[in-house]
Amino acid sequence: MFITFLFGLTVLLGTVIILLFKRKKKISELSISIAFSVLFCLIFLEVIPHTLEHINYFEMIIYALIGFVLLKLLDLFIPDHEHSNHKEHVFHIGLMSAIALIIHNLIEGMVLYSTLNKNFNLGILLGIGIGLHNIPLGMVIGSTLKDAKYSKTKIILISFVISLSTFIGSFVLYLIGDINEYFIGMMFAITLGMLVYIVFFELLEHLKHQDKKNNITGFIIGVLIICISLIFHHH
Repeated sequence: MFITFLFGLTVLLGTVIILLFKRKKKISELSISIAFSVLFCLIFLEVIPHTLEHINYFEMIIYALIGFVLLKLLDLFIPDHEHSNHKEHVFHIGLMSAIALIIHNLIEGMVLYSTLNKNFNLGILLGIGIGLHNIPLGMVIGSTLKDAKYSKTKIILISFVISLSTFIGSFVLYLIGDINEYFIGMMFAITLGMLVYIVFFELLEHLKHQDKKNNITGFIIGVLIICISLIFHHH
């Protein structure tokens, strides 16, 4: 559980990286474009394959739709925002990403804890892979809260709470001893629907109003992060 806790802190690491940089607008735009490419790749290369290991295509689509609708309903309760308004929209993205990230990391915490118990070396490699794709997501959380004028203390505290979701996932699995394979598939599918909503209806809209050079740079960095992450995931 302690190892799971450490890998979960990579979300916080991403946030700290953002807080250390001075070029606020460029870093904020880079973090959004990195997150877009990371989440886009994550959907097709990680979440869908993992979901299909536990449930079939039809069930995946049904639960993904549930996840999509849940986030859309939640979206209705979050204050209106304009995609062209950088400050309002990046905060909105950060809030939506945080919700999906917490659910995603709860599941990954369970998977990581289970893997560490069965095969420690494989678990460490899996943890490195999880950490690598958590860093840019932590950057998004940090940059959006920074744009919303949150203090550094509050930003770090919020990011730390989100980081804890990986550890909480492992703790839940420790308490119940084992978890139903179907339940894992269902949760992955719900997360899939949420990620699809964030990528195509939030991040993509925001990218249209950003500097194209920052977008391209962010895309490349994001793809490289996922490629390295996959090497560790499937070693």
